[in-house]
Amino acid sequence: MGQNSHSENLSVHLDEFTQQMHRLGKSDNPTLISKIVMRWTKGQPLLTKKLLQYILQSKQKIAQGKEALVIEKIIRNRLLKEFKQDDLTLSIRKLLYKVNLEEALKITNGKITDNEQVYLSELQKELGLSNLQCQTIFNSLAGFDDLPDIDPDEQVIIDRKSQRKRITQGNNQQKGYNIKSSDLLIHQTALSPTFDLDSKYKRKGNIFRKPWFLLLVFILVFYLLTRSINWNQSFQSNIATESLTQQQKQCVDLTSRQSPRMSLGEKLLTQEYNHLQPKSVMPLYEGSSAFARCELVIAKNKFQQSLAINKNNPEALIYLNNIAAITQDHLKIAVSVPLGKDREISWEILRGVAQAQAEINQKGGIRQKLLLVQVVDDNNDPKIIDRVAEQLVADKSILAVIGHNDSDASLAGSKVYQKHGLVMITPTSSSTELSGIGKYILRTAFSVTALTNALADYASVKSLSNITICFDSDSSASTTFVEEFVSEMTNDGARETAVKCDFAQRDFNPQLVVQQAIAKDSDALLLVPSVKRIVHAVLVAQANQQQLPLLGNHTLYAFETIEQGQDAFAEMVLPSPWLSDAHPNSSFLNSATKYWGGRVSWRTATAHDATLAIIKGLEKSNTRSKLQSVMTKPNFVVDGATGKFSFKQGDRFGQVDLAYIKESEVNSGKYQFSELKLNK
Repeated sequence: MGQNSHSENLSVHLDEFTQQMHRLGKSDNPTLISKIVMRWTKGQPLLTKKLLQYILQSKQKIAQGKEALVIEKIIRNRLLKEFKQDDLTLSIRKLLYKVNLEEALKITNGKITDNEQVYLSELQKELGLSNLQCQTIFNSLAGFDDLPDIDPDEQVIIDRKSQRKRITQGNNQQKGYNIKSSDLLIHQTALSPTFDLDSKYKRKGNIFRKPWFLLLVFILVFYLLTRSINWNQSFQSNIATESLTQQQKQCVDLTSRQSPRMSLGEKLLTQEYNHLQPKSVMPLYEGSSAFARCELVIAKNKFQQSLAINKNNPEALIYLNNIAAITQDHLKIAVSVPLGKDREISWEILRGVAQAQAEINQKGGIRQKLLLVQVVDDNNDPKIIDRVAEQLVADKSILAVIGHNDSDASLAGSKVYQKHGLVMITPTSSSTELSGIGKYILRTAFSVTALTNALADYASVKSLSNITICFDSDSSASTTFVEEFVSEMTNDGARETAVKCDFAQRDFNPQLVVQQAIAKDSDALLLVPSVKRIVHAVLVAQANQQQLPLLGNHTLYAFETIEQGQDAFAEMVLPSPWLSDAHPNSSFLNSATKYWGGRVSWRTATAHDATLAIIKGLEKSNTRSKLQSVMTKPNFVVDGATGKFSFKQGDRFGQVDLAYIKESEVNSGKYQFSELKLNK
């Protein structure tokens, strides 16, 4: 049963590997690579997964005909360096020694020369093999039963010239010995060397009778006796080493499952770090590289070093939290954000998740199990999300997903999660299309209806009755926001002007929009961009030059707005799911200041609440279906950063805050979001 399970899991990994190699264009023949890998590892699950992972991480395409050479190079330079003393790789190390020994005998017509002895001795040290193991390999070479079973039509060539040259070059020059440079064809039917065993044994017997050899044996015995008094410390050290090896094995098993768009810490998903201090970037990369090798102590130190310089990097904090969780009992969730497309908004979301993860793990975890978070980069692209969602539901250890960011992205993923019964809780998507879409689909962001009602109430109080609206027709979140706002505004006797302002149109002209709005006697401009078209709203605000009052949707509550727009957005009013000004003494805000060194956005608060909701649900459940059942009960209430909330048909209800943009009282020329009361 267990063996069949291993075979099925390996088949899945090999299929995924083949697909990824094709998709990334890293090889013309991934199937052959899979076969060669399996022959080296003999199907050992951990080694196979790790070797496949290393191959995927290689930067250059594997040329046709060079597959075996590249794989052996990866085995030597990465796999064996990481697991040199591990019994897992013993068969591979023996095999490498055997192949090299067979080549040496073939080149010298079965004679072990002084040059070959030097080469084999160095090789033995490099592979970490004992004298007994090497002698056993030598004695059994005539059988050749440990070599890979390579099909006759695959004829793999391995060039060892460069490996031997550095060891034998000095002796060759002194003795005038010229080893033949040739490539060895590893083929099962071609392995039939002859060599002089009798002469080898005679030389070995003569050595036993040498006086210097007896003296050497005496010194060795004396050394071992003196060292035996420390047997207890050595025993304890071995236990520690064995424990570390087990941790590495667990790390390898988890990280080898990751696709290029997913990470537990073994790779960085943020595309650029130009905004960080340079001194923090290098340890960040070193930490992820160490994590990829499962050198967790080094990885921990490097992530801590980076965070000490730049504390508000949530991706680094999540990976640091994961190091403790990965080698202990843990509960695993995922967070999916558009890291490759919008780093700032992604980090706002990740800050909330990282903070909640750190807080619960510091308290000992959930039912003595630490929270492990897998980060996913989805680019807000529905096509990409279809693929990553399928991968997330296939990983049965993942109990819930936080995401996605954009409403269209969440709609794409919700179909997969609902079908396979995996809780998805979005902290930022507000589209009405998500309401009641499925019992596994939840959100901690307010629905569009709640957001537009608050903004329409403000417009009514301020007697704004003739409003020009700019929106993104390619975005369901943008279009539904406009529909809901117009409906509520019409009920209050206001109307929308006939000015056409669609951010998605190729002929979009911000200057013309403002001119037409003024000509139509507009008393306000409402800007409703999608995440990907915030810059279009900035252009309209800059063209407006504060001539008309500005209203906005919650998407514009982003640092990008005030950084790019500056005074163009001054006094703009917009709804917000959470405002720090409205919760000045909240424990979340105090903790956030400690973790991130400053103010945080509503996305951080709602992402924190999404993580808290999952944590509370996992306190009473340990499966996907039970988690959904617990979280959707009427008495399930979470006391979060945005106040107390529960879920009704997946939606979250409550009071929506209004914000406006004003000049900072501390930093002249800088702007910030502040709370707005309707009686202002």
